[in-house]
This record gives sequence, C-alpha cells and structure tokens, in this order.
Amino acid sequence: MEKGSGDGKGKRRIWEFQSYTISRILGLSFDERELRRLVKDLKLDYGNSALPEMYQHLAQICRTPSSIAKRVEKILDKQFASHKKELAALGTQKICAFLERENGTEVAFKNVSIAALIWFAARNGDVTRNECEKDTKSGELEARISTALQLQEHQALRFYDELIHNLPESIGNAADLIKAFNNSFESNVKLQRRCERLEQKKEELILERETIKGDKVRLVHDLDEQKRLNGQLARRVDEQGGETAFEEVNAMKSEIEFFRDEIKRLNRENTDLMKIYTSESDSMQRGGMNIGMEPKFACPACNCKKDPSEMRTQLKDVSVAYVGGVESLESSYTELAKSFGCPFCYHGGHCERGKREIEGIVERNDVIFCPVDINSHNACRMVKEACKLRDKPCYFLRSSGLTAFKKTLLNLAAEC
Repeated sequence: MEKGSGDGKGKRRIWEFQSYTISRILGLSFDERELRRLVKDLKLDYGNSALPEMYQHLAQICRTPSSIAKRVEKILDKQFASHKKELAALGTQKICAFLERENGTEVAFKNVSIAALIWFAARNGDVTRNECEKDTKSGELEARISTALQLQEHQALRFYDELIHNLPESIGNAADLIKAFNNSFESNVKLQRRCERLEQKKEELILERETIKGDKVRLVHDLDEQKRLNGQLARRVDEQGGETAFEEVNAMKSEIEFFRDEIKRLNRENTDLMKIYTSESDSMQRGGMNIGMEPKFACPACNCKKDPSEMRTQLKDVSVAYVGGVESLESSYTELAKSFGCPFCYHGGHCERGKREIEGIVERNDVIFCPVDINSHNACRMVKEACKLRDKPCYFLRSSGLTAFKKTLLNLAAEC
C-alpha cells in the first residue's frame, strides 16, 4: 500500500477516500448524460436503474481496489489535469480555506470547479499512515471538507428551492436555468453599456446646455445693443423727416437702378450698332448705298452756294422716314422735317410686328434715316435690307440728336 510522506507529495487512491467524498466527487464530476456514457464504457449493466442508484452503485465499486476503480481514477485525473499545477502550488490548506469561504481566497480559485478542488484536496492531502495504523490526518481533512460542503449544500438547496418557486414554468431544469442566467447576464451587460453611453450623452447635454446658456447671455446683450442702436436710428429718422424720407430714398434707389440698367442696355446696343455701322459703311459704299454725307438720291448736283432758306425748298414733296432715335423727340423730328417741306414718318425702331412693317415704311418713303446710337440691331438690319432691295437711299446717322438730322437734311438739300 502507498504511504504518505507528510509533505503533500503522496497520492491517495480513490478507494482510500471516505464514502461521502467519493459520492460527492462522482456527483459533481458527471452529469446524467456523462454518467450513462461512463457506465456504458465501463460495461456496467444497471438495466433501467434510476440516476441515484447508478451513482450509488458506481461509488460502491470505487470503494474497493478494482480495474473499474482505477479506470475511474484515471478519468478523473485526466478531467482535472488542467488545474494540477495551479492547485499543487496553492496546497490543500488553501483549498479547504476556500471551501470554508474564508475571506481573501475567492480570487485564487475563481476558475476551478468544486469537484476539482475536492479531488485534489482528498488525493494530495497530507497523510501519515502505516499498515497497522488508520489514516487519521486524511480523515480529519475529509471531515473538514465534508462539513464545509454540507453548509454550501444547504445554502444551494435553499437557493434552489427559492428559484423553483419564483422562476417561470418555462425553466424546468438546470440547463434552462443556466441559459436564463446567461441571457440575463448578457442583457445586463448590454444595459450597462447603454447606461454608460447615456451617462456620456448626459454629460454632453449638460455641456451643451451650459454653452447655450452662454450664447443666450450674449444674445441678450446683443439684443440690448441692437435696441439702443434702433433707438438712435429712429431719432435720426425723425430728425430727417420720418418715414417719408425712407420712402423717398427707396424710390430714388429704384429709379437709379432702373437708369443704370437702361444705360447698360443702351451701351450694349450702341456698341452693336457702331459695329454694324462700321462694317456696313464700306459694304454699302461699294454697293452704291450712300452713308452719311453721300446720299444716293435722284437730284441734280449743284455747285453753287445757296441760302439755307432757299435750300429748304429743294426737299419739298420728298417723303422722309426716321427709324429709331429718341421717341420723346418725335415731335421735334417732325417739325424739323416739315421745315424742309418734307412729309415725315417716324418709327421707334421696335420690331414687334416683324419685318413687314419696316418694309412698308421703306416702300412708302423716298429717303430713310436710321441713327445707330439709339436703335435696335434688328431694326438697322431690316432697314438696310429693305433699302438695298428697293434701291432707296438710307442714311445711318452717328447720333440721334436733332443737329445730326438737320445737318444731313441740309446736305441733302444742297445736293439737290
């Protein structure tokens, strides 16, 4: 028989354990499924025996040296081999202290099962024995372990009883209970993370609230300053004439904007017309069309110097058309033409009615005048094409003023 050395290195065999120690180790090491598989591997035939009877029979076999007891011993050694070095270093006294729930021992055995602790404490316990002497020390150690475990079993049974009466009916066994605990733990972890995020969000909202308060104070200050400036402005407005001054200023601004837009438009048209005048001047001269001071009109040339009053009579019954120019000067254009005895027709240069209207004016009159500074591009182009087609003289004037019109009429009368 193996003898213990007293230094914790001697190993006791499973049949040397107390019967209650063997029962506890087997009950904690093998669940129902594992026990039935073990019984099958050991080729033990218990028929339809209940689970408690199977535990009892196996424990009874392990109390005496046998091949089955040795095999069970090897299975337990292999099952708890991962904790062998750790538990050997801590010693049996610390294992007993942990089973007795002494303070400060929880962390050391946190990841070790109770079955493994009982196995190593009973198997590696300090013993002093001989062939004629009972194993007194190991018996004391096992008794100490048994007492500690009985207290824990009572607590576990009370806890189990409380759970049975309070858990839902859907939880019917330990597996369901562990699953429910795991689900609850996972839910608790998720809730904890959510609480942490909410706490962080709370801190951010508090900081944002303080920022908003600061902005509010600044806005109130800015509003008071704006009210003060509005008061000053209101007093200045009253001094300048009240609300009518604003209305007049706004009206003048609108009028200024209108004139600016009109000036821009006229400048663009003037630029386009000057380009047309410059480009068309050469082509019309080459084609026999008289520009400015070279009118093409069927009148005899005269080299003599005539009195202006006599020259006016030279254009009697010569119908004159004026396309474009300043519409507000229409009456002045008419009076000037009549002073030369000319029937006069005025057209503002608008082309809403199309080409036919311009052609009608050219068809009905003998001489056409067309200023390029105030006129539309389409009007100038239509006048040019209509005059060329009907072989009518056309004068493209650089200016739409009365002076340019009068000077051209005098030159025309002198040549006639």
